[in-house]
Amino acid sequence: MGLLSLVKASADEAESYMSDFSTLTVEYAHGCFREKKFSHEKGYAVRAIKNSRVGFSYCNSEEGFQRAVDAALHSSSISPEVKYSFPSQQKYEYMKTKSWDIAGLEEKFAMECAQQAVEGILEHAEPTRVSLSLSFGKEEIENTNGLSASMDGSACSIYTEAKNAGHFGFSFYSSPFLPKDFKKLGEEASMMAKDMEGAKSLPTGKYPICFSPYCLSQLVEFLMFHLSSENKRRGVSRLSDKQGEKVFSEKLSIRDSLKANASNMWPFDAEGIAAKDISLIRDGVLEDFLYDSYTAARLGSWRDGNCSRPAYSVLPTPAQSNIIIGKGDYPEHAAAHYLHIESFHGMHTSDSVSGDFGVEVDIAFFVKDKGEKFPVTNLLLTGNIFNLFNSIDKVGDAQITWNDLIAPKMWFKDVQVVGSKG
Repeated sequence: MGLLSLVKASADEAESYMSDFSTLTVEYAHGCFREKKFSHEKGYAVRAIKNSRVGFSYCNSEEGFQRAVDAALHSSSISPEVKYSFPSQQKYEYMKTKSWDIAGLEEKFAMECAQQAVEGILEHAEPTRVSLSLSFGKEEIENTNGLSASMDGSACSIYTEAKNAGHFGFSFYSSPFLPKDFKKLGEEASMMAKDMEGAKSLPTGKYPICFSPYCLSQLVEFLMFHLSSENKRRGVSRLSDKQGEKVFSEKLSIRDSLKANASNMWPFDAEGIAAKDISLIRDGVLEDFLYDSYTAARLGSWRDGNCSRPAYSVLPTPAQSNIIIGKGDYPEHAAAHYLHIESFHGMHTSDSVSGDFGVEVDIAFFVKDKGEKFPVTNLLLTGNIFNLFNSIDKVGDAQITWNDLIAPKMWFKDVQVVGSKG
C-alpha cells in the first residue's frame, strides 16, 4: 500500500512526499583527482491533519511507511490547533528541468569536464581546486485534496579556484544544465588570480561599492530573513508590520520566481503549489513576504508558493527560490571611481535580527576611469543590510543570471570600509 493510502485511512487530510536523487562528485586538488564520490538518497515524508492539527514524520524506505504514519498521527495530537487544509489540485506549466547529458552520472564524463576547467586555470595560474557535482533525480508530492505533482530534474555545479603569486581567483556555476564551456570557467578563475597580483589595501573610509553577483546574492539572502513569513510570525523580522510601506530605496524592486530560468527553476514548490512570480518589494515598498501555506494559516490568511524542503526529513518552510532584482537605466560602461568587490567572507557570523554585518574582503578592484582598475585586498566591510539597500545610487540597465539570482549591477554609496592603511 502506498504511503498516502496508508495515512489517509486514519487522518482527515493527508500528504505524501518522495525525493529520490543521485549525485556524482569529482574533486581535483594538488595536481590530481583526489576524490570521486557517488551518493544516492531516497526518502519519504508524510503530513497528516487530524482534528485541525498537523503532524509530520519521514522514513527512508517503504518498510518504514507504517512507523512514519504512526509518528505523524502522534505528532498531530500534540501540535497547535490551526484552521488549515492542504493545497488543492494544481495546473503546472511545462518546464525543461533536466539534461540527459547529466542523467547518466558517468564518472569518465565528469572527470573530462573537470579536466577542461583545470586546463583553463593553467592558462594563467596554478589550479588549487576544482569541484564538480552532477545530480539527477525525481520529486513527487500527492495529497488527499486531489493534488498530484511529479517532476524529474538535473543539476550541475562547479567551483574552480586558482592561485597566482599568492593571490586567489575563483568561479562558480550552478544550473539544471551543463555550462557551455568548462574551460572558460577555469580561465575566469585564472584571470582573477592573475589580476590580483600586487594587490594592496585601501585607507579606511566610505566608498561607492559595486558587488559581484557572488557577493550580492549573499547580501540578498541575508535580507530574506526579514521577508520570511515564519520570522514575521515569530516577531523577529524588522519588517513584520511594514507591509505597504516604503522601507528601501525606490531603486530597489525584488521578485521571487520559481519559474524563472535560473538554478532553482521547478514547476511547483515543496507543497505542490504551481510555480509563480511574486513581488516582494516594488520601488522600495514592501509588498509581500515568503509564505508556505501552513505558516500563512497560522497567521490567519491563505498564501502559498514560496516554500522548500532542504531534505525529505524537513517540513516545508518559507524560502526564496529564484530572486529577480529589477534593472535600472544606468549604462554600466559609464561607471567609474568605485570599489568592485568580487569576494568576501563572514556573512554567516552576521546578526540576522538586527541586520548588522561585517565581512572580510579578500578579492576586490578599485575601478578608475575608462575601466582601468587596480587590485585591492585585506579590507573589512561593515554595515547594516537595511541601510545598505537604502543607499542604492545607481542600477545597471542589464541583468545577468548567477545561480539563483537574476540581477543588474548595483552601485551603493558611502559604504564603510576599514583598510590597513590608516
